[in-house]
Order: sequence, then structure tokens, then C-alpha cells
Amino acid sequence: MGAGMDRERKPAEGDGAGSERGLKVVAWQRRAEVLTRPKLPCLTGFHTINLSAGCPNECRYCYAQSYAHHPGWGTVAFYANAKDKLKEELARPRDVRRERTLPRLVYFSTASEPFVPAPRVLDDLYEIMAALLDAGAALVVSTKGVIPDRFVDLFARHPGRAHVQVGITTLDDVARRLIEPRAASVAERLDNLARLVKAGVGTEARIDPLAPGLTDSDAGLAALLSEASRVGVRGAVVSFLFLRWGIRFGNDLALGGWSARAMRKLYTYTVANYCGGGTIHLPSTGYRAERFAAIGSIASAHGISIKICRCKNADIPEAVCCHPTDLLVAGERRSPPDAHQLTLF
Repeated sequence: MGAGMDRERKPAEGDGAGSERGLKVVAWQRRAEVLTRPKLPCLTGFHTINLSAGCPNECRYCYAQSYAHHPGWGTVAFYANAKDKLKEELARPRDVRRERTLPRLVYFSTASEPFVPAPRVLDDLYEIMAALLDAGAALVVSTKGVIPDRFVDLFARHPGRAHVQVGITTLDDVARRLIEPRAASVAERLDNLARLVKAGVGTEARIDPLAPGLTDSDAGLAALLSEASRVGVRGAVVSFLFLRWGIRFGNDLALGGWSARAMRKLYTYTVANYCGGGTIHLPSTGYRAERFAAIGSIASAHGISIKICRCKNADIPEAVCCHPTDLLVAGERRSPPDAHQLTLF
């Protein structure tokens, strides 16, 4: 991309949404509130927004594919009324007892890609994020997509109020395509990181989920962390891929000498009641502890500090919350906006 060009994939328009590389985007109406409380233990005091059901990235390890309302791979169901519903929610009288307060922090997103490559979705996402920032909220954004320049500019205009974690686990696009077939390329994600850092936006590489034997080698991680450091990244979040019922991570996935079938033999550690429900399986404590120590040493050599996700690694003493909630919500919140401040909608 040339300087000044907006990094925004240009899908063809179709009934109010769009399509990209075979992606079908359909409009749904959301009945539930837009601002919801996530089940992630470290985020239960805040809010999350999923602007769609389904995801364009089609990651093979995605847990959301097991949800009853998942529209199926190749389709993203966009909540076309989310913007108007959020406007109503932000305008409600504040009532702490009924949790009708202006949001302090909003996470994008727990079960979908925020930056769906369709103009209508990106337009609504932009207005939603802008309204939340103007209302005094902080944003944590996790993405494996392409971040358009206008969003980077938006985050930069609210210093200290937006933090972006770009998912990237390998520099090998062949391996990336195997497990994240429709997500942004390695080059696009490095470009995300570079532009965010240059704009002064809080930025981390999210080296999660690592696939044992495929994306967690010392050589591969050294190359990745070297590139991340080169574009200015100084912090990273690390964790391993987990398996659970409903995740169709096929045994037929293979690349070179690696196979999903062989990888599964490492998954001997079980976490019950993960995030309020369900059971997940991870590589053994010993395997993860050894790899985390190695990753920490490699990262330190490149001037990058790492955090190990505590939600999935409570058995690892060094694990911490991987979301910068304390930093983003510290200090006095700004006064609630007047009604005219919500005219971005």
C-alpha cells in the first residue's frame, strides 16, 4: 500500500452489506442489548460488543463455530440495528443498581472479527467506536483483520483510551493459511502493528493461539519477535491453542512433518468450567511452562516483554491478565456527554 492510502478491502456491495473473496454478509436484527458483559473473568466488570455473528477469518480453532446462532463458514450475519440500539443504551438514565451506566471499557470482540471487510459493517463499527470514545469509554480491540487507516486515526485522537492487540503467531503465510485461511496476511498484520505504533496507539502483538509443533518453534518465534520489534512493538500476549467440544480442528490438517493428529497427543491438561462454562484441553503444564520460558527469553532479547494469558493458564504462576484494563480505566472518567455529543450516529 502506498502512503496515505486507506487500508480497506473494497468488497462489492450487496443488499446493504457486501461480499469479499466469496464472503456473504447478511443483515440480522439484534434483539438483545448491544453492550453485554463478557464471560472472560478479567473482563466481567466491563462490556463487550460483537457486531456480527460468524466471522470472515474462518480460523480452524475458532470456538464460536459451535454456537447455535453461527451462520456457517462463508457467511457473516451483521447486526444492522446495532448502531441505533447502542445510541439508545448510551442515552438511558444512569442507574448503578441496574447496571445502566455509561461503559468504562468495551472489548471488541469476544466471538467475531471487528474489522469485517464490508463497507456497511466498517462504517457502523467506526461510528460505534467513535461514539463510545466520545462518551468516555476506553476500547480494547483484538483483531486478525486489516485495520483501515481511519480507525488508526480515530484511536490516535484519543490517546490512552484505545489499545489494540493484533493476532499474529507466525511469519509463515503457508502455516497461517492452514489454520487461519481467510484472515489477514502476515504482511498486512505487520503493517497494522507498524501503523498503530507510529500513530502512538497502545499496541501489542497477540501471539495467541500458538499451535504446538507448528508455530511455537524457537526459530519461528525468534523471526516473528524480531519483525515485531522492528516495527516498534514492545509488548506481546502469549498463549496456546485450546481444544473443546464443537471446535472442528480436523485431524487431517497437516504441513510438512506437522499434523493436528500428532499435536493432539500433547493435550493432556484439562480446565473445567472455563469462562463460566464448558471444558477446554491444553498441552500439559510442563510443555507450556517450558515454551513460555523460552518465548520470554527470545522476546527479551528483542526488547519485548510478554504476558501469559491467565484465563487459560491459571496453572502457570507467571500468568497475568492479558488485557490492559487497569491502565485504560485509571484516573477520573470524563463527565457524561450531552445529548448533542451523540450525533455521530
